[in-house]
Amino acid sequence: MNTAALEAFLARLYTDDALRERFLAAPQAEAQRAGLNAAEAEALAAIDRVGLELNVRSLTRKRERREKRDHH
Repeated sequence: MNTAALEAFLARLYTDDALRERFLAAPQAEAQRAGLNAAEAEALAAIDRVGLELNVRSLTRKRERREKRDHH
Protein backbone atom coordinates (compact mmCIF):
# COMPACT_ATOMS: atom_id res chain seq x y z
CA MET A 1 0.00 0.00 0.00
CA ASN A 2 1.33 3.40 -0.96
CA THR A 3 0.34 5.40 2.11
CA ALA A 4 1.53 8.75 0.74
CA ALA A 5 -0.51 8.36 -2.46
CA LEU A 6 -3.55 7.22 -0.49
CA GLU A 7 -3.30 10.16 1.91
CA ALA A 8 -2.85 12.60 -0.96
CA PHE A 9 -5.90 11.19 -2.72
CA LEU A 10 -7.99 11.45 0.46
CA ALA A 11 -6.89 15.06 0.97
CA ARG A 12 -7.95 15.89 -2.58
CA LEU A 13 -11.20 14.00 -2.08
CA TYR A 14 -12.03 16.24 0.89
CA THR A 15 -11.22 19.48 -0.94
CA ASP A 16 -12.00 18.94 -4.63
CA ASP A 17 -15.74 18.92 -5.36
CA ALA A 18 -15.36 17.67 -8.94
CA LEU A 19 -13.09 14.81 -7.89
CA ARG A 20 -15.46 13.85 -5.09
CA GLU A 21 -18.41 13.81 -7.49
CA ARG A 22 -16.53 11.56 -9.94
CA PHE A 23 -15.38 9.35 -7.06
CA LEU A 24 -18.87 8.93 -5.66
CA ALA A 25 -20.12 7.95 -9.12
CA ALA A 26 -17.32 5.41 -9.75
CA PRO A 27 -15.09 5.04 -6.67
CA GLN A 28 -12.79 2.24 -7.80
CA ALA A 29 -12.24 3.67 -11.25
CA GLU A 30 -11.48 7.15 -9.91
CA ALA A 31 -9.10 5.83 -7.25
CA GLN A 32 -7.24 3.74 -9.81
CA ARG A 33 -7.13 6.70 -12.20
CA ALA A 34 -5.37 8.57 -9.37
CA GLY A 35 -2.70 5.86 -9.26
CA LEU A 36 -3.94 3.75 -6.37
CA ASN A 37 -3.72 -0.01 -6.69
CA ALA A 38 -6.73 -2.33 -6.92
CA ALA A 39 -6.74 -3.14 -3.18
CA GLU A 40 -6.59 0.54 -2.21
CA ALA A 41 -9.32 1.38 -4.71
CA GLU A 42 -11.51 -1.40 -3.37
CA ALA A 43 -10.99 -0.25 0.22
CA LEU A 44 -11.88 3.33 -0.73
CA ALA A 45 -15.01 2.16 -2.53
CA ALA A 46 -16.30 1.07 0.89
CA ILE A 47 -15.77 4.54 2.39
CA ASP A 48 -18.53 5.84 4.65
CA ARG A 49 -20.16 8.31 2.26
CA VAL A 50 -22.14 10.08 4.97
CA GLY A 51 -18.96 10.47 7.02
CA LEU A 52 -17.12 11.75 3.97
CA GLU A 53 -19.72 14.46 3.37
CA LEU A 54 -19.79 15.40 7.06
CA ASN A 55 -16.01 15.77 7.07
CA VAL A 56 -16.13 17.88 3.91
CA ARG A 57 -18.69 20.22 5.47
CA SER A 58 -16.67 20.48 8.67
CA LEU A 59 -13.46 21.29 6.79
CA THR A 60 -15.28 23.85 4.64
CA ARG A 61 -16.67 25.63 7.70
CA LYS A 62 -13.25 25.65 9.38
CA ARG A 63 -11.62 27.04 6.23
CA GLU A 64 -14.30 29.75 5.93
CA ARG A 65 -13.89 30.77 9.59
CA ARG A 66 -10.11 30.89 9.22
CA GLU A 67 -10.35 33.00 6.04
CA LYS A 68 -12.81 35.35 7.72
CA ARG A 69 -10.54 35.69 10.76
CA ASP A 70 -7.46 36.24 8.61
CA HIS A 71 -9.16 39.05 6.67
CA HIS A 72 -10.07 40.99 9.81
